[in-house]
Amino acid sequence: MQLALAPLQTYTDYHFRNAHLAVFSGVDKFYAPYLKLNNDGTIKSAPKIDILPKNNPTISVIPQLMACSVEEFFVMADYIESLGYQEVNWNMGCPYPMVTNRNLGAGILNKPQEIFGMLDRIIPKSKLKLGIKMRMGLESTEEILEILPKLNDYPLTEIIIHARYAKQLYNGTCDHERFRECISLTKHSLTYNGDITTREEFEELSRQFQTIDSWMIGRGAMMNPGLFEEIKFGVVDSSEVYRNKLMSFSRHLEESLLSCNPDRGYALSKLKSYWEYLCEGLSDGKQLYRKLKKAKAVEDFNAFITEML
Repeated sequence: MQLALAPLQTYTDYHFRNAHLAVFSGVDKFYAPYLKLNNDGTIKSAPKIDILPKNNPTISVIPQLMACSVEEFFVMADYIESLGYQEVNWNMGCPYPMVTNRNLGAGILNKPQEIFGMLDRIIPKSKLKLGIKMRMGLESTEEILEILPKLNDYPLTEIIIHARYAKQLYNGTCDHERFRECISLTKHSLTYNGDITTREEFEELSRQFQTIDSWMIGRGAMMNPGLFEEIKFGVVDSSEVYRNKLMSFSRHLEESLLSCNPDRGYALSKLKSYWEYLCEGLSDGKQLYRKLKKAKAVEDFNAFITEML
């Protein structure tokens, strides 16, 4: 069984990945949030920094990019290759309208000929191995039924499927029946992604899809960073042990954030964003987050965590 940490923009960055590796276990593959271009054609700086080898010294990371043209693809792919990476993941899954309206992310899924046309030009030229992370469609999960069989013509490393269509965003339920159809339509290694937030949910999905051996977890890992080891090793920490791990995890995040940017206000803002998710996994999380939101300094923030946990 392979477990992967999903690439969640602004969340599962190298600060989160390194802190997770220091405190928790169970992740087999880490994916970095996507690279994207500025309006002037240069790569946005934050994701460039995120995948620098010096920021991922002990982690095997697969970078991700988002492109709607071959030219855009290679601007980012060439940078990724220059850092020594051997594989890239193409994001066809981001569901947000500001992205999809520009034919980026899942916005290309209702234009399959554009996908295949790009692949026809990318595959022969790229030295990087290529995988794809995708939604099942832009407006309907039926859209994947046309795309998936034709992807068999291309030498992809894997296809990761979030079992929703883009216009759902993260609402409603995943379409498990459609995912079951997908299994029979592809010869590629298939990874399931979507709504794995507890070990019980994973076990139910594992029973449904017994041929699937690769799973990706995103929001569930943000709410409970210990979820991977719960699934992989079947060990659930006591409340006291888990809360101590969370405090250690938060300290690692803080140290990493301050090492890259001494602005304590920046660190505080980022810590609040991480803990908005982490609090969802705690029985008293709403009460804790109300306090954390009011913190004016990192020291106050840490005091609230120590007091509550």
